[in-house]
Amino acid sequence: MTDDIRTATVRALWDDTSSIYHDVMVPALQEPHRALVAMAGDVDGLDVLDLGCGSGAMSELLGPAGARVTAVDLAPGMVEVARARLADVPGIARVDVMDAQALALPDASFDLVVAALSLMFCPDHAAAFAEAHRVLRPGGRLVMACWGTADQCESVTVGRVAARFADQRPPEGTPSGQALGDPDHLRALLEGAGFGHIDMTSRRMRLRYPGPDAMWAAVRHVHGEYIPADRLEDARVATMAEIARVGLPLRNTGWLVSATA
Repeated sequence: MTDDIRTATVRALWDDTSSIYHDVMVPALQEPHRALVAMAGDVDGLDVLDLGCGSGAMSELLGPAGARVTAVDLAPGMVEVARARLADVPGIARVDVMDAQALALPDASFDLVVAALSLMFCPDHAAAFAEAHRVLRPGGRLVMACWGTADQCESVTVGRVAARFADQRPPEGTPSGQALGDPDHLRALLEGAGFGHIDMTSRRMRLRYPGPDAMWAAVRHVHGEYIPADRLEDARVATMAEIARVGLPLRNTGWLVSATA
């Protein structure tokens, strides 16, 4: 299975999810978003790349703080939503469709790259980290968040219930949200891309979905393509029961990372 096929699979997933992402998933990601803003510090006057911008939630925080923000995402549907949401937000320079593994951006053009729970979904992690390093100016920083391993994430516990009803699976090797969860692997990727002064902090974060129905909507967008229509209601009932058992907000352990180019 080629990385091109895996990348197309990831693009299709987030294109499909773009219709619900801002209302359903962004509220659940407020804790990692706030943590990254704190890690970024004073961004006034900085050229900032929002890498894997989704619906633009991070850009909405960084632009008004004085940054000049370029927001990019692999999924055209996400970019369409982000463009609409960011149209009147101060500090937004451009919002474009772009692959983090092959950025159409000049070398050394940013002071800060922010990647909020995005780089883990790149099939070629080494290429994505190398590109983030390439577009940073010397001394510029990458600040990123990614989830930990599957056993550290209650979202995986819930998602696995729905996945049991699937009769297909994503292409082999398609990265999951836990693809960068191993700290040794993550550090090796950062070092291999040329980053130094690497600081990695493990943090338990609450995913504040608006409610059980919203959580099911998120699970369905991830797993629903692979669940037969005649099993979807059974999957919903079982997943809702698991959400009730685990309890909202869900808790995921993730990595907060700062590294210098």
